[in-house]
Amino acid sequence: MSTPIVLKANNTVIPATLNDTVAALDFKKRLPFTVSGHRSAVDYCCTAASGVFDPAQTQSGWKNGDISLAGGWFAVLFDGEETSSSYRGMMIIAHIDEENLHLVKELPNSVRFTVELA
Repeated sequence: MSTPIVLKANNTVIPATLNDTVAALDFKKRLPFTVSGHRSAVDYCCTAASGVFDPAQTQSGWKNGDISLAGGWFAVLFDGEETSSSYRGMMIIAHIDEENLHLVKELPNSVRFTVELA
């Protein structure tokens, strides 16, 4: 069963949903979770310990709005879906619905995210 969460950054609250992967269930135990990072052309990238995951649940590429936790990175992916297939080993733990992606895109270049249960 998916779990509603929120990402808080500055005064912005962004709703998202954790999926049912092993990594997402492990991540849920770490909430509230706070991390800082920077914007690139397609995401906000923040260093973070990966935690427990099932390698069989990793994928190549992402969908705009996906949140990944893998390889030492917590990433909020807001763009680049069309050209993302070359990125292997993506462990998607959550998703932000398209109607809320504008909230992510409006954030400043440097950000501090706090992830909590909704």
